Amino acid sequence: MKILFITSGFRAVYSFFEQTIVEALHNAGHYCESFTLNNGLNALKLKKQSLQPELILVMAGLKISKPMLEFIKQTKVKSAIWMTEDPYYMDWTVPLIPYFDYIFTIDQAALEQYTQLGHPQVYHLPLGTDPEIFHPVLVSDEFTSDICLVGVPYSNRIELIDFLLERTDYQIQIVGRGWGKYYNEWVKKNRDLDLVNAWVKPETVVNYYNGSKIVLNCHRLSNEKYNKNRIGIIAKSINNRTFDAASCEAFQLTDFKEELANHFEEGKEVVSYQDKHDLLEKTHYYIAHDEERKQIAEEARKRVLISHTFQHRIHHLLLKVQS
Repeated sequence: MKILFITSGFRAVYSFFEQTIVEALHNAGHYCESFTLNNGLNALKLKKQSLQPELILVMAGLKISKPMLEFIKQTKVKSAIWMTEDPYYMDWTVPLIPYFDYIFTIDQAALEQYTQLGHPQVYHLPLGTDPEIFHPVLVSDEFTSDICLVGVPYSNRIELIDFLLERTDYQIQIVGRGWGKYYNEWVKKNRDLDLVNAWVKPETVVNYYNGSKIVLNCHRLSNEKYNKNRIGIIAKSINNRTFDAASCEAFQLTDFKEELANHFEEGKEVVSYQDKHDLLEKTHYYIAHDEERKQIAEEARKRVLISHTFQHRIHHLLLKVQS
């Protein structure tokens, strides 16, 4: 199958996603060419004419212009969009759905909304992981911690870190851009806290996951102030970090999501918490029970290799499109 893959226009982790997706398409025996949005509409028309694709696949879609959308629709080529920021930007994604034959979304609640709006081909497709990048590895002391959180400082994450710092003396490591002002306040209290105040490449994130006893995976709130989600869709599904950490054979504590049980077996492959007090109790327990913690992490990686790589996701996507 010849595929024209229109990238998201985002940098940082999206460059990794998109490279991995293209590799997965090639590994599945398909021919794929990427197109960057800032090349413009005329370049898109030329690319379509030269490639003659059987499928146009758009990543995220939040930065694509209306003229490009209209061009994609009028080509009559099969088209699909992978909504990878759902449901946090539903104000922007809902207007996109009429332009595509197939809608793939990472979130079940978003799927329900798109289906309710009448789109006939909507599918749940979480992001996956790349086990060639995310895998077990021995790390140096700079990457070790009791608890590690990778991500930006959403309000619920700030609250959880503050809560843990007040009630424990575990070594906590935070990796992500934007934590500086909170860190400066916390370290005044002589907290055992390390910060890498920058976006870190996936190849380096692997080290932090492998070096931590517990990876804390706290999902973004559906009403976070940065969101564009006026209709208030509440996320039901898990983030890609869940799969990445599991692929590293890292033990993670994740906040409970309705869809978690459809991907991992609770208590055997992953452990979730209901609130910050439940998190504290489970943190104490699993820090003290090394073998149980390591066994759960091993089972999580096995599950990823069976079900949750980008290769699995691309297979599922193309199965729906080709059927």
